[in-house]
Amino acid sequence: MRAVSNHLETRLTLLPVLLLASILFAFFRPAGAGALYKWVDDNGQIRYSDRLPAKQVKKKHQQLNSQGVVLSTKEAAKSDEERAVEAEAKRKLEEQEAKEAKIKEIQYQKDQVLLLTFSSEEELGLARDDRLEVLDSVINLINKSIASTEQQLQSLITSAEDIYLSKGKEVPGGLAQKIEHFTVKLENRYAQLELKMDKKNQINQQYALDLARYRELTAEKPKD
Repeated sequence: MRAVSNHLETRLTLLPVLLLASILFAFFRPAGAGALYKWVDDNGQIRYSDRLPAKQVKKKHQQLNSQGVVLSTKEAAKSDEERAVEAEAKRKLEEQEAKEAKIKEIQYQKDQVLLLTFSSEEELGLARDDRLEVLDSVINLINKSIASTEQQLQSLITSAEDIYLSKGKEVPGGLAQKIEHFTVKLENRYAQLELKMDKKNQINQQYALDLARYRELTAEKPKD
């Protein structure tokens, strides 16, 4: 009875070893045997075979040699939706890269104009001053026109008030048209003045940007 018990214990001890050996023999065969395929089935179980099932061809799988070394891995075929998403992502990336390249090209051209046009910061400032001087002359003319138009309009309004409205009379058509004419003229002059003042601000802002960029382009690079 004791001998039978010892024999049973020995077999139970060797069972895991024998099971492992059988698995290795089945899947990692000696050199010269055919290649193996490895994949995960629909239940999440790892499968091995010397033939790949037809339904697994488009799914992820690996090919192993007879020693169990992975020779190649084939990823699962992508769905139409996945391919469409990738294509859209690629299109957007190419579009962004093209846009960035265009911006860089435009900046390069501007830099070249800046360096070829001005040889110093002083020249850059003088160019800004010249533009502002011309603009200020135009602004002065507009202001004079505004002052003159306001005076004429006020005179017409006063006449209409004193001669007609204060006496309960209707303002004649000719006088009313003149008042309207100078009112519109004054509105136009103020609109022109606003545009010129905006332009003046733009010149100053652009000068600040050009000066900063010029300094950046002409700064001495540190020596190695």
